[in-house]
Amino acid sequence: MYHRPVQSTDAPLLARIYADPRAMRWLSADGQPLSDGAIQQIVATNVTRWQTLGYGTWLFFDDADTFVGYAGLKPTTIGGAGSTELLYGVVPDFWRQGVATKMVSTILQHADTILSLPRLVGYTLTTNMASQQVLLRHGFVYQGEVTHANLPHYWYVRICAI
Repeated sequence: MYHRPVQSTDAPLLARIYADPRAMRWLSADGQPLSDGAIQQIVATNVTRWQTLGYGTWLFFDDADTFVGYAGLKPTTIGGAGSTELLYGVVPDFWRQGVATKMVSTILQHADTILSLPRLVGYTLTTNMASQQVLLRHGFVYQGEVTHANLPHYWYVRICAI
């Protein structure tokens, strides 16, 4: 598996997740797929984040050059101002194959060794047990329940190994 930063032409790849109702059940506030315009805005935001912060979202590909998902880091207010969120999404055709675990491991290594971030936060819908297990497997510790996008989420924190 290999990865690269999001580029301005990546909307069609990200649509494999953001336009898929199976994935958006877990990623969207209303559970609905995103419009082309919304996906394009996500791409633009990520390109800008790379330019201004030096980090953002990476796209991940398998050995056959097939897009399998994204993972990355972004500023957030969950967990307090100045927090950095771990985020990830997997193309549904690759669920339950360890893709999220591999992507998250790569991002955490980068967060620890290159960015030296003191801590990361993550959150999942209270019903998304698969995502909760990914966070726990990577040293995130449950902190409680928060409301995000008007939905109940579990909130986790990981103190980074600096």
